[in-house]
Amino acid sequence: MKSRFHGAATLSVLAVSALALSACTSTGGGEQAAEGEVSLISPGTLTVCSDIPYAPFEYVEDGETVGFDIDLVNNIAEDLGVETNVITTGFEAIETGSALDTDQCDLAASGMTITEERESVMDFSEPYLEDNLALLVAPDSGISSVADIEGRRVGAQQATTGEEYARDNGADVVQYETSSLMIQGLNTDDVEAVLGNISVTGPAISDNPELRLVEEIETGEQLGMAVKTGNTALLERVNESLATMEEDGTLDQLKAEWLGTADAGDTEASASPSPTAG
Repeated sequence: MKSRFHGAATLSVLAVSALALSACTSTGGGEQAAEGEVSLISPGTLTVCSDIPYAPFEYVEDGETVGFDIDLVNNIAEDLGVETNVITTGFEAIETGSALDTDQCDLAASGMTITEERESVMDFSEPYLEDNLALLVAPDSGISSVADIEGRRVGAQQATTGEEYARDNGADVVQYETSSLMIQGLNTDDVEAVLGNISVTGPAISDNPELRLVEEIETGEQLGMAVKTGNTALLERVNESLATMEEDGTLDQLKAEWLGTADAGDTEASASPSPTAG
């Protein structure tokens, strides 16, 4: 597959345990689903909430929504025998569970870290990716590590683990609605650095080679998709599809296409603007 992104991302796809399941997909609307049967809010369609743009997970290219998460949910929909409809949803509505609770979508897929707080308001799939945080800085910022961000203007996408980590380390945090606006803020000197997942900050270097990735923060974050609390039937089918993609190599192929394949932990190499796959 053609590699669309090169950069500093240090990522590893997690193996997903196979599940033995037997469930049917409901294509009827408004009917009570039988036990083990998947009921969708729109007949014949898997409706997915996603915070767009959030490259390389989900963004619009030539009028089409594309990305790592999008390819994953398309495979899940294919396994269910239905179509995919991805709707743009603010990340706050996704990570608080409100988009799922109000039946805006069946599935949330938005490069979302699994946390205890989020697990209390939604049910997560098995994790499909490990994704540390990273500190990306302007060339003349004088910031060389997280230890330097106290009192400095640091950008972060709102309601993310990057924002929380920046605040915990004393930064003067500037919130951005999307990751692309966060990177733009760094380019226009609105902030001196940004904190976000390395899957996003790493690839941004390929389009902004003057920026420097100075530190990867080993947070052990794991990304997962989510369903409304108690939607066990759909969750089991999502996990089954993820397990199949792990077993047949699809996850590895999509990781190579969208995220790159750099070795883990080499921050010095990551900081380089060279086109090494990340």
